[in-house]
Amino acid sequence: MKSSVRQNLAVAAIGLGAGLLNGLLGAGGGIVIVAGLSRIFRGRGIDPRSVFASAIAVMLPLSALSVIQYFARGHLEEARVGLLLLPAVAGGATGALLLRVLTPGALARVFAFVVLLSGILLII
Repeated sequence: MKSSVRQNLAVAAIGLGAGLLNGLLGAGGGIVIVAGLSRIFRGRGIDPRSVFASAIAVMLPLSALSVIQYFARGHLEEARVGLLLLPAVAGGATGALLLRVLTPGALARVFAFVVLLSGILLII
């Protein structure tokens, strides 16, 4: 599939937005990537799983860079990270297995639910 200049600029803008959010808030970059790429490639025969995989591939180095910055400024609580890390890895492995069996529609609903719930919990 050939990409247009406009499409490439839109994807680059999504990357910039994801980086800004992740650096500022420590979260949200993946949401921007998934929502943005899903919108750009909707109806073009792109498997939604590749959108999620793209988001993960970008968020790994982006998150590493953010962690370095937060650590350098003294904002990282190592003990809390230690408590979160193993369960998060287990959850990530389980999610990767579920990615194989869930339909694209189910993935979209799960993603929308998580985004909505996160927003509500941050507001209340």
